[in-house]
Amino acid sequence: IPKAGCKLVPEHVETRPLLHPDKPGIEQGRIEMWVDMFPKDKTAPGPALDISPRKPKKFELRVIIWNTDEVVLEDDDIFTGEKSSDIFVRGWLKGQQEDKQDTDVHYHSITGEGNFNWRFIYPFDYLVAEEKIVISKKESMFAWDETEYKIPPRLNLQVWDADHFSADDFLGIF
Repeated sequence: IPKAGCKLVPEHVETRPLLHPDKPGIEQGRIEMWVDMFPKDKTAPGPALDISPRKPKKFELRVIIWNTDEVVLEDDDIFTGEKSSDIFVRGWLKGQQEDKQDTDVHYHSITGEGNFNWRFIYPFDYLVAEEKIVISKKESMFAWDETEYKIPPRLNLQVWDADHFSADDFLGIF
């Protein structure tokens, strides 16, 4: 516990089985506890310490994409033969790939420039003390409970070339 200067070591934590009288010998769960014993003839040890886990705070990251410059040109124009790209930007927070967001498409850029004025909004839970994003999700569709992951925050931004009849082409990463 950093504020109090105490460190929990395995020897200080007690683990006991939970039993029910109707089902003797079958564990119904386990309880972990921290047990302190103090002699009665000494003074009181002071107030109890709150050792409950920290709760993440809700944050919102807002990213505005204004322009792109010097983007690689992938496509050849059918009529003029000039190189061009249909530019768009894709972004997401690490660990939240299902929340990918795309800008609109800047069509037929022949200079590698794109103008967007587009805003991405990413809500997330953040533990300030640990500097980690907290993501809760189920391991599988059969799981009862969600698993909590703590990962360092990372914003991923990529530039893509939009194609109508084939897969979009990856052009670059920020």
